[in-house]
Amino acid sequence: MEDKFEPLKKRLYEICDRLDDEEQAYFRPLIQGFSGSTSQFQRIMRDLGKFGEKIGEGSKFEIYRQIQHLFDDGNRKK
Repeated sequence: MEDKFEPLKKRLYEICDRLDDEEQAYFRPLIQGFSGSTSQFQRIMRDLGKFGEKIGEGSKFEIYRQIQHLFDDGNRKK
């Protein structure tokens, strides 16, 4: 069975690859253990804010919005 959150996890791994080794060691297990719960998602979003400019080029708000949409899309799938 395909993980309905696979697109979200893929995008989070792309962001994770941009982080320092220590940050990756902390963040990667959060992605791997992500089961779709809102509390896990909130923690991931909070931590993205801590990583600052490392999460991507351009607007951080745009990246947050993209991640939120991927989470919402996963929740809509049956």
